[in-house]
Amino acid sequence: MEVLLPPSLQSLLKTLERLPGIGPRSALRIVQALLRRSDLLLQLHQAIGAVVESIYSCPVCGFWVEKEKPCQLCEDPRRTDPVLCIVKEVADVLAIERSQAFNGRYHILGGVLDPLAGVGEKDLRLAELWQRLQRENYEEVIIALGTSPEAETTAYYMARRLADWHGRLTRFASGIPVGSELSYVDPLTLSRSLRERQLLSL
Repeated sequence: MEVLLPPSLQSLLKTLERLPGIGPRSALRIVQALLRRSDLLLQLHQAIGAVVESIYSCPVCGFWVEKEKPCQLCEDPRRTDPVLCIVKEVADVLAIERSQAFNGRYHILGGVLDPLAGVGEKDLRLAELWQRLQRENYEEVIIALGTSPEAETTAYYMARRLADWHGRLTRFASGIPVGSELSYVDPLTLSRSLRERQLLSL
């Protein structure tokens, strides 16, 4: 029945449906909400326009920055640890920053290797990473890409490429979440938790 809608609304619906987690019904609900609130529709129009005009990826780390402004991550003088943390997406940086447990630099790949989806090395920021490790002095590289099969493949590929690199190559420990029952923990997490077990200190 969407064929009854004006072409501009059909186009908006199809565009919204291309976003992750939004299907035809969700897209229609969003459009209905926007058309009920003309002020919200105008604000959204202005916000999207501002993003199109001014936001780009930092050529060094890949974080989102505004044109003609320095990257907050790259230019932060408080980041003194000689550690580079490699993550998949900007959202991963924000999650790590919320923990307030990391004081080094980041490198955002923009995804992981996924041959079935047609994502290869040239589609990621791997070339920039190799150049960065040659240019800058880091003592440790943390591969923090998650635990999906594609992330594991990417981490293994990177480990092979960095086999001769002078520093330490590490990854986040995979443990049992606080408050979890062992019966609900997946086998991969359990096996890693056993391999990476630590001394119990009093």
